[in-house]
Amino acid sequence: MKKSIQAFFGAAAFLMLSGCMGYQLGGGRPEGIQTVALKAIVNKTGETALEQAVTHALRERIQFDGRLKLVDLADQPDGLIEVNLQSYQLIPIAYHDRRSATPDLYRLTLHADAGLIRTADGKTVSSSQSYGETQVPFQSDLTSAKRDALPSAAAELAKYMLNDLIDQW
Repeated sequence: MKKSIQAFFGAAAFLMLSGCMGYQLGGGRPEGIQTVALKAIVNKTGETALEQAVTHALRERIQFDGRLKLVDLADQPDGLIEVNLQSYQLIPIAYHDRRSATPDLYRLTLHADAGLIRTADGKTVSSSQSYGETQVPFQSDLTSAKRDALPSAAAELAKYMLNDLIDQW
């Protein structure tokens, strides 16, 4: 009796585990692409120095995600990521109670187009039109507030962009 119970549970465990064969945690990656390089980001907005924040955020996101290995262009990557920053918007969304013309809170939004290109054949594997945004509380001056909020918007942009580029459905 004891052996038949062990055999039953052993067979049940085998059947349950065999149903998970081939399953992997996390998303997939584009076929034939294991390493990527990030090309210089093109800033088509009127705001200067956005590309540095977006480059930093995208590099961090690729390394955090772990599905692709980030390498330099000289290391012969399997894929290239090209990014064009299309727009930068700073829109007031809340005002002081007593002074209705003075904004108290802004929304900073970045829009970008990106593409993942397979270096072997030059084919665009996937593309993305993404955005990242954050709220910017007005501080003593707007320049400092924008500078402090930019990394958060760039990180959100990098997250959405990378998911669009490498998640294969």
